[in-house]
Amino acid sequence: MTLGLMEAAISAAKTYLAAGMAAKLTALNTEYGDITLADIKTWYTAEVSAVPEYPAAFILAENSPILGEGNGWVKSAHAMTIAFLVGDANAETLRTRLYRYIRATIELLIEARSSAGWAYVINFDTINFSPMFTRAGEFLSDARLLVSLSRHETK
Repeated sequence: MTLGLMEAAISAAKTYLAAGMAAKLTALNTEYGDITLADIKTWYTAEVSAVPEYPAAFILAENSPILGEGNGWVKSAHAMTIAFLVGDANAETLRTRLYRYIRATIELLIEARSSAGWAYVINFDTINFSPMFTRAGEFLSDARLLVSLSRHETK
């Protein structure tokens, strides 16, 4: 095995969430029955200067504290932000969408915790919501989930 560190953690989170999000959103749409959550149009792993379609998701590296290391191994935690940028003509509906995208993400990551094939320990930290702003008659906002994925890796 080679050290994957933050790059591998970001890639694993993106792959897992992108693969399961559509089904999770369908389940939430059925459960609530009031609004329809659209699948994520694009998953970004870096900041971008423009987002052409909403909803969009970002999985961004924050920091990677090294928890321990030795001859040929390292244990680190990878703090990352998983964010959703959403637009809607109605401010209340926009907030509801953000709450549910975050719920879907947390539920998917909880499922990953119990998956025998998932290589990371997941810790949830904080959920943040940005103020809303408007563009072309639409409200825009984002919700950010701060998580940490950690694991023991060998060279």
